[in-house]
Amino acid sequence: MLKVQIAYKNNKFSSLVMKGHADSAEYGHDLVCAGASAVVIGGLNNIRDIKQFKVHIAEGDVKVEAIGEISQHDEVVLETIVSGLKTLQEDNKQFIKIEIL
Repeated sequence: MLKVQIAYKNNKFSSLVMKGHADSAEYGHDLVCAGASAVVIGGLNNIRDIKQFKVHIAEGDVKVEAIGEISQHDEVVLETIVSGLKTLQEDNKQFIKIEIL
């Protein structure tokens, strides 16, 4: 199962951790994993001030932590990532679990 934890402090994005694999199909054909990866990596590619974040990306493991002031643009990008993951979860609850902290 793909597990996602999203944390907020004072109603502002603080961190996102995505771990594991959805296992909705054999490796290389897992559309849930591919979709989640596309949402997260595609979103992160639109962050304007990446210096405000500590980012780690490896197979089956993504960590994004805010370490500075987040611009309004980047906050919108992060909320778009969260929204995309929630949409993916709606039809794939057996493969992806999102926890809001």
